[in-house]
Amino acid sequence: MGLIKKTICPKCGQEYSVLRADCPYCGARQQKQSARTASSSDSVRKGTTAAARAEVNTQWQFILGLCLVAAVIIAVIILITSTINGDYETAAPSPSAVETLTPSPSPTATPTPTPTVESVTITFLGQEKTEFATSIGNTTALDATVYPLDVEGAIEWSSSDESILTVDENGVVTAVGAGWASVIARCYGAAAQCKVLVR
Repeated sequence: MGLIKKTICPKCGQEYSVLRADCPYCGARQQKQSARTASSSDSVRKGTTAAARAEVNTQWQFILGLCLVAAVIIAVIILITSTINGDYETAAPSPSAVETLTPSPSPTATPTPTPTVESVTITFLGQEKTEFATSIGNTTALDATVYPLDVEGAIEWSSSDESILTVDENGVVTAVGAGWASVIARCYGAAAQCKVLVR
């Protein structure tokens, strides 16, 4: 055993003194040895059986890696083409696995109840009116109040004699002829009337 340590060239596998900065055989620079690997290994030295085995193992690992990559690429191509073309098969369920569904009866719609109106009052400027007088050609805007107050509904306006007065859907009374007639306001069956004298 010599006093000077030797190192192995990673490029050519020859041993040389650690005092040299580069390999005297191939000129490769000396590399710092990893702490995890042994400084001299038979698999690194060319010409040893361990080096031959390592070289064969490396070749097989490379071939196996190429085969795995090719298999993955082929599988992806097959998956993509079968999805695009729709060639994949779907298994039909067995007759015993299929449930027979009986339709449930459709619910019958319950009619909305008609609100109960106790009374309707005809008003003019907020005051209850049961009768008033007007002249031919004049218009009077009447309003109606429904009790109970929480009932909402359209008021139907009408005239007892349209040759004397007419009423539109908003409760506006127009006097058209002389005489007596009544304005009638209805809401959900309840009604109120106001007598009108047209001069």
